[in-house]
Amino acid sequence: MRSPRELETLMRDVARALWAGESAEVLVGNLVVLAREAEEGSTVWRFAHRELALAVSEIDPWRASLLARRLLELAPTDHVGWATLALAQSLLGNLAYAVRCYERAIGLSPHQPRYAHNLGHLYDVALDLPEKAIPLLERAHRAEPRCAHVAASYAHALGRAGRPDEALTVLRVALRGGATRDQAALLAWLEKQAEPAFPRTPSSMPQSAR
Repeated sequence: MRSPRELETLMRDVARALWAGESAEVLVGNLVVLAREAEEGSTVWRFAHRELALAVSEIDPWRASLLARRLLELAPTDHVGWATLALAQSLLGNLAYAVRCYERAIGLSPHQPRYAHNLGHLYDVALDLPEKAIPLLERAHRAEPRCAHVAASYAHALGRAGRPDEALTVLRVALRGGATRDQAALLAWLEKQAEPAFPRTPSSMPQSAR
């Protein structure tokens, strides 16, 4: 067992590596050590659980959920914990629960564009509330104007809310450097929606672009 001072040193080493761009997956071994050996609820323990949950969220969302929930039991105002739980739950298909978790995360940290994007996209796609999604997605797009992924989500919600002309303006700028297949399908759907004689209904959109 390492001493508290040794664990704090290891935590700082891991934090520096993450800040320098090292993949969290590479650091899982050290994070597991910190999570197991640090005093429950301590700064080191919270750091380890937060980063470990993030590291495994996409490859093992069930484990990430358990880690995030354990963190939130002792640190209920940890916005990263709520966002990580939201991501893991969305990957598990529990979309309504993921929405509630993102709402907690953005309530605690309202200026995180990633939270705004993910919550807005879920409002649009999972809850069929594009109008509610638009302010969040606009905020995310304003924060990351060069991100085509965010722009596509924003354009998607605008189109479903009956505003295809605005959506096309957003999307065409974002796709100047090229488009994925789904983004190209979304563009084609919006162009069709913008035609005056075309009924503007979400049901006519290609499934791949939703």
